[in-house]
Amino acid sequence: MNKSLGLVSSIIVTICTTIFLITLITGSIYLSYFVCLVLSWGFVLLICSFASSVEVEKKALSFGAISFAVIYSCFVSVVYFSQLTIVRYGNLSDQLLRVFDFQYPGSLMFVFDLFGYGMMAISTFLIAFVINPKFKALRILLFIHGLFALSCILMPILNVFNNSMGSDFDLMGTIALIFWCIYFIPIGVLSYRYFLKQ
Repeated sequence: MNKSLGLVSSIIVTICTTIFLITLITGSIYLSYFVCLVLSWGFVLLICSFASSVEVEKKALSFGAISFAVIYSCFVSVVYFSQLTIVRYGNLSDQLLRVFDFQYPGSLMFVFDLFGYGMMAISTFLIAFVINPKFKALRILLFIHGLFALSCILMPILNVFNNSMGSDFDLMGTIALIFWCIYFIPIGVLSYRYFLKQ
């Protein structure tokens, strides 16, 4: 069952990340929110699958990875569900939109999203310590992905994103997300190979 869940969750993560990449290029904003919502759930299952097969002395690290994955999923689920519901269909005032609309740089939802992805990065960093060392490429990608936590947490604290950025924000953000997708898709593919060989 653990192997099957690992295979299925790695497929979910890979497909969702690929669709997210396509939505960045096509501008399908609400589809991107939906696939990122599903991605977060698939990611939690993926980390749980990795954690299910670790040795006893590595269990604490795997529990930490699961915990940070759950924190990630909770934060981004709130962000994307709010975009798909109250922002999309609500008649919010401009003031409330600046709080809830993800498209506003520095909005509450934007900051929550970055924080969530920081938690995802910590999760990948921790799980890299516990997976089978034979899978070096996957471990290296997971370790390096963990370094994204610093920027995801520090940039909002340092107010790097603010309302004065204008269209530069859209372009920079899209380029950064395309880079992230191109980086993260191989993690999903290598995760699938990892569980296939278990």
